[in-house]
Amino acid sequence: MTTVRMGSSSKIKILHLIDSAEVAGGERYLLDLIKHSDPTFEHFVILSSAGPFEKMLKDQHFRYELISMEHKFSFRSVRKIRCSIKNEKINIVHTHGYRANLYGRSASLLTDVSHIATIHVSLYDYLDTPAFIQRIYLFIEKMMSFRTSKYICISAAMRHDLLKMGIKDEKIIVVSNGVDLAVFHPHSVDESLSQTLSIHGNRPVIGTIGRMVSEKGQIYLIEALSHLHNKWPKLRCLFIGTGPLRAQLQNHAENLGVADMCIFTGVRTDIADIYPLMDIFVLPSIREPFGLVLLEAMASCVPVIATASGGPLDFIESGVNGILVPPSNPKELAAQVDFLLSKPDQATVMAQRGYDTVRENYDIKETVRRVCDVYRSIAWPM
Repeated sequence: MTTVRMGSSSKIKILHLIDSAEVAGGERYLLDLIKHSDPTFEHFVILSSAGPFEKMLKDQHFRYELISMEHKFSFRSVRKIRCSIKNEKINIVHTHGYRANLYGRSASLLTDVSHIATIHVSLYDYLDTPAFIQRIYLFIEKMMSFRTSKYICISAAMRHDLLKMGIKDEKIIVVSNGVDLAVFHPHSVDESLSQTLSIHGNRPVIGTIGRMVSEKGQIYLIEALSHLHNKWPKLRCLFIGTGPLRAQLQNHAENLGVADMCIFTGVRTDIADIYPLMDIFVLPSIREPFGLVLLEAMASCVPVIATASGGPLDFIESGVNGILVPPSNPKELAAQVDFLLSKPDQATVMAQRGYDTVRENYDIKETVRRVCDVYRSIAWPM
């Protein structure tokens, strides 16, 4: 293991690599990590392209640089990243995503810079990736794992997948995602936002947030709406986010006759104000690495329904602080939405328990403290 040796009064300089321009769980994790970090650490970000995430970095006055991390491996990009490591006097490279892992490790080879990887999603969850490409990714990750000092997994499910891949257990630590409770908390509905999102009148509202890709399972929520349409014709469902399947999902809603129930908002940066509009938050993923949006909804005192696969198993006790349903099962999903809409008193109790779960166990400050402890363990080993 490479370690950083320096005086205790020195700043530890962290370079984050993330191959994204969108704003999803991994990007928001990184923003919160930098925002709440101990001042002992100085952070610098390299991201692959311009987009909403770059704007958020700029708005927060966080230092960053754009360097493409292409699908076809680029030695030119590796050289640029290596120059940034040298020019910024980086001590630790912290990567977020498997392509970022490859570029970060390659750029830091033959240096005394340590490498940490946060596993936000498993390679086994890339459902739209051809099997032979997935096997190549798995092989590269395993072969280059010698260069990684520590893997930070956001859930027990991600840890399990690293062990399945052959990564040594002593290199792995589970640090759950957390919520900024100053941002996500119960508050009153913004009526002007209701109008903006075309939610008019006294009607039930459910919603989901996520990139529109196969593994997020929005198609099953649309199919669940077809089972709810007759009993809840005024129900509206917010689909927040975008992705390659957006047009397909909209067409599917049209074909099932539930297009009038669906509101596709695109990417939103005001989701803390959108949660209070919802009577239920739903995460219909086929398998969810963690489910940060579930914690955000729970912190906003909104009852949640998620699939019983992956990260949500770590913090949702079905029937107590939320509801878990089998993946890819729109009928059961519809039944549980109907249950919560039909039993508002029970939904309120469940939402309160979910709120208590987040307040007591998933404060972002604790998440950041534990990540900073990992930095310290590498910078100042015992």
